[in-house]
Amino acid sequence: MRFPWANTLLLALLAAELVTGFFGLVSGSPDEAVFILIHRIAGWGIVAILAWKAANVMASLRWQRNAAPRTASIVLAVALTATLALGFVWSFVGPVSFWLFSGVSWHIYIGGALIPILIWHAIYHTRGFPLRFWADRRTFLRFAGLAVVSIALWRAGEVAASAGGLSGASRRFTGSYEAGSFSGNAFPLTSWLNDNPKSIDTAEWRLNIGGAVENPVSLRYEDISADTELTATLDCTGGWHSTQIWRGMALADVLQVAQPDAEAKSVTVRSVTGYYRKFSMREANDYIIATQVGDETLSHGHGFPARLVAHDKRGFEWVKWITDIEVNRTGKWLQPPLPLQ
Repeated sequence: MRFPWANTLLLALLAAELVTGFFGLVSGSPDEAVFILIHRIAGWGIVAILAWKAANVMASLRWQRNAAPRTASIVLAVALTATLALGFVWSFVGPVSFWLFSGVSWHIYIGGALIPILIWHAIYHTRGFPLRFWADRRTFLRFAGLAVVSIALWRAGEVAASAGGLSGASRRFTGSYEAGSFSGNAFPLTSWLNDNPKSIDTAEWRLNIGGAVENPVSLRYEDISADTELTATLDCTGGWHSTQIWRGMALADVLQVAQPDAEAKSVTVRSVTGYYRKFSMREANDYIIATQVGDETLSHGHGFPARLVAHDKRGFEWVKWITDIEVNRTGKWLQPPLPLQ
């Protein structure tokens, strides 16, 4: 392999992109913005490496190699180019959509599809490397130099976007663009895996609180007060965010009615569809069960009769059409990092 250090740096950057991309996807708090920041910088590093070794990449395609590594290299190159292009278009040009999904969603899907190819590619092309190769001082210096170049390119890109008045300059730390803030129910409608239950009749609807509690209860719609107000930003992984004034009942007050026991560690909030997310007791006590957005009652698409407002989480954690709240003696980590249902 020619220039093995360049391939090693490229594979390391790709691994960093996948890891930080995942954590950026599930992180909704500004305190966790470092993941997206590293993701952007690593993206520029990949561009720098590819620009340097483009000629070598093209030449390698003419080498006489087995069909499997040759095909994997071509697929990886095409997919990598596509996901990089989508990421940069989204970051500078603004929100774009095609084939039912946003550009950032396609960026995520293609990036995820790269994982098995990348793992195989990394193992195939680094097998047999001696330990001293990885611990070599020159390897460290190359990593450090590339980090400096990547940071410089990232800053130059941000400054250029701001100076040029590009849409990307106004995106949130997650990369999302503003959509319909302070508009009541007029902000975008999306659901994880296209959840879309039938309309719910409040005469039959109940909010059941159980699990590790002393007093399991079932609340009617009229029992959910709207005396708690919270201005919070719903940040959707589809690439938009919307800040609204939410009104409802503090989840801490809802839980207090049922009196969680002393060993309670987490809370599961479940939808009528079976969709659920778990939160620590500390987190749950900071959220609200909303019945209104702005001065309007929640629409069906936005979770009527009640939805969770988890102000420091991404949109997929804001469970809609809530019917059950279960207090657990186990931690919140006993769940998939991304919903599977």
